[in-house]
Amino acid sequence: MTTTPPLKTWLPSWIFLTVVWGMSFFFIKISGDDLSPLQIAFGRVALGAITVLIILLIMKQKLPNTKKAWVRANIAGFLQHTAPFALIAYGETHITSVLAGIANAATPLWTAIFSMAFIPKDKITRNEYIGVLTGFAGVLILVGIWEGNSGENDVIGILAVILATACYGGVVIYTRSKVTELGFSPSSFIGAQLISSAIQLLVLCLIFTSTPSQMGISTVWAILFLGIFSTGLAFPLVYKIIRDVSSLAAATITYATPIISTLAGVVILKEGLHWYQPIGAVLILCGVALVQGISFNSLWSRRGDLNP
Repeated sequence: MTTTPPLKTWLPSWIFLTVVWGMSFFFIKISGDDLSPLQIAFGRVALGAITVLIILLIMKQKLPNTKKAWVRANIAGFLQHTAPFALIAYGETHITSVLAGIANAATPLWTAIFSMAFIPKDKITRNEYIGVLTGFAGVLILVGIWEGNSGENDVIGILAVILATACYGGVVIYTRSKVTELGFSPSSFIGAQLISSAIQLLVLCLIFTSTPSQMGISTVWAILFLGIFSTGLAFPLVYKIIRDVSSLAAATITYATPIISTLAGVVILKEGLHWYQPIGAVLILCGVALVQGISFNSLWSRRGDLNP
């Protein structure tokens, strides 16, 4: 008979992840004053890689040592870090951090869609189909589709963030099918992913960006936060919660991060919040709950996988 670990053993990590992932949209917006989206993504990933390497050193763990592992780390790193981090940073040059933070909650919907498409042995329930439809209806309402491409509802920016969530959803399926079988510890493989992604982004920055003309202290602090806390410390912690408690406990972070990102955007950045955006957010989260099989009487989730 298994017992659930006491709250005090994992709740602090849950709160930490909720705050740092929720605040990441605020800090992305701040760093966009001086850096391009690719530069923001590179700074975040490079610092995250250094942080994870320090963690591995403390834990006396090593990076993967096979060619297959590094090939797959490059693919996973592109899907989990390179593409979505750059896309979200680009998206926030067109839309508010509030809108980006809420839209990011749609990630599990993509996981369900890719599972339907690429893992036929997974039996898809009626609730999951309804959840996907409900969630994407929420996305349409969230962006105010009836208002068209105007003001805060820039279609390009919204599509960039939605594409980022699709990358997050895709990497969950890729990890299940190609990474888990390698047998490396989560921290070890995350280290390989981040190193691979940092190299990818460095190459992209050298080709497509120029040296920043200035970088204020607020940008420096924003990149430090994104790299050390939102990336380097966050990913090992979420896997620890999944291992020690359940995937559901980790998945519920999805429901809390939009609250933090919205508060930061509205209170600190003075961003607007349209009347229909909370309605869209509720529909997205209801769809996510249906997809993940969350109920008040169960602490089990078949799709609790999650990405910031």
